[in-house]
Formats: sequence, C-alpha cells, structure tokens
Amino acid sequence: MRRHTAPRPLAETGFDLTHEQRYHGARVVASAANDADDCALLLAVLGLEPADGIANPPLPRPGRSDG
Repeated sequence: MRRHTAPRPLAETGFDLTHEQRYHGARVVASAANDADDCALLLAVLGLEPADGIANPPLPRPGRSDG
C-alpha cells in the first residue's frame, strides 16, 4: 500500500525557480485568483510571494542624472 505524503517545499528539493519564472508564476496566479485572500493562499501553496509578481524597477540610464 502506498502512503501519500505532502510535497516537499522547493527549498528542500534543491530545485529553485529563476526570477523570471517566479515573476510570471505570480502574475498568472494573481490573474486567476478570485480575490486577494485566494491569491495569497495560491501563492503560498506554490512557494511564491506577492513581491515575486512585482517587476524590477528600471535601471538608471548611463549619463543621466535623476536630480
């Protein structure tokens, strides 16, 4: 008889996602979620965080000053 066990978190498997994979995964989850609570639950189950869905801010362009 086979026992069912909970899947191991990614950190324990030695497998990690790239920043781009985490970003796209979080965005897909957010677009499919029914509400904020549903989104948070789905992200947690997948080992993702809300911040994974935020794009990196653009880098300053060389030769330009912001001030």
